[in-house]
Amino acid sequence: MTLLSNAHANEDNISADIPVTPINAERIAVEMPKLDDANDNTPVATAVDDAMMEALTKSLPKESVAIAKSANEGKTDLYGRPINPTEVITKQSPERIPLPGTTASSRAGKSTPITKIIPDIAGRDPVVDQVREKYKPNQKLNIEPGNSELIPVAMGLQNRIATKFNEAEVKTSDVNVPIEVIDGIIYITPISETPIGLMIGERGMPETMVSLTLMPLDVPPVMVELTVDMPKSMQYKHAQFVADKEKEEAKKRRRKEVQEGPIANDDPRVNTKHVERATNLLTEVAAGEIPLGFDLDNSIPEDERYPCDIRKMGMYHEVGQRMTSGREIIDVVRIENDINGFREVREEFCLGDDVIAVGVFDKATLAPGEETELYILRDKLYSEKKKRIRARPRLTSSN
Repeated sequence: MTLLSNAHANEDNISADIPVTPINAERIAVEMPKLDDANDNTPVATAVDDAMMEALTKSLPKESVAIAKSANEGKTDLYGRPINPTEVITKQSPERIPLPGTTASSRAGKSTPITKIIPDIAGRDPVVDQVREKYKPNQKLNIEPGNSELIPVAMGLQNRIATKFNEAEVKTSDVNVPIEVIDGIIYITPISETPIGLMIGERGMPETMVSLTLMPLDVPPVMVELTVDMPKSMQYKHAQFVADKEKEEAKKRRRKEVQEGPIANDDPRVNTKHVERATNLLTEVAAGEIPLGFDLDNSIPEDERYPCDIRKMGMYHEVGQRMTSGREIIDVVRIENDINGFREVREEFCLGDDVIAVGVFDKATLAPGEETELYILRDKLYSEKKKRIRARPRLTSSN
């Protein structure tokens, strides 16, 4: 509330603005003197101020009147606080109450500095970051047996791991990952970001195993050249192991070639003209007939009564009839399923060096207790030639 005013009106206007009749109103000059810009404290203004102060004194509490007088005299401010003329007042911004939704920059006063957060550009997993730094499209690894290595590979794409093994053996606990092994080369296609653990070594030599942990990443496919640094003793053992394995494989291939190879020029396995003849002969026997040129012979040698491989057949079988001609033999084999469950009769169970053809014309799958006949066409000359071969005993135990 400001109690100072300037008198710029005539007597009538002053009397109308004052709620009470001023003291000595009759003495106020009709013509007011001109105001001095430098000093507006004229007698008329002083009289008006005094009159207003007296009117307020009668209507306001004593404390408020005292505060107003002190403020008018320049001793206190409008709130009643004393004013020290000699004190240098430093202007400060009043502390503001932060409102909901406001930011620190919009509020006055001290604020806690905000730490700048640097985004993690490299990744969230330090192990993944370390593996990513190792990535190369072509990698060469030298690992000793029993050691492990962590390598990055491409996720969703095929990666190749080439080893020095003759026949690599791969073991893993993740059965859902597509893995293909061709001799010593491994092809693997990770389908997720889950790490894949592989145990790789020479098949049949577990002491050569090494451990690889594949970390799938969003990178191009990887070609890995894996070398297992074996000591000299293990290298010698590995070379001997591979040589023995190759020798055994060569024997198996030779044995298979002999079994599948032709016995005579008229063998149906090389001459398609005799395929039809062999089929016709076995068809006549299956129909209960004796083919032309054959005689029924019931004298069957004891060592030729069970011609099929019992380990593969798994059922009772025996030659019950034999028909012979000048160059061929036809055996009629009776087969009975004497075990539980259904069993299948397959021609390859009865193949031999002298066998030309094998046929099953009735039923090839037998229920428990069922029987069927199997027919074998043999080369008679092969059997006779084999009987004429004279064998000598060997001096060594090797074959």
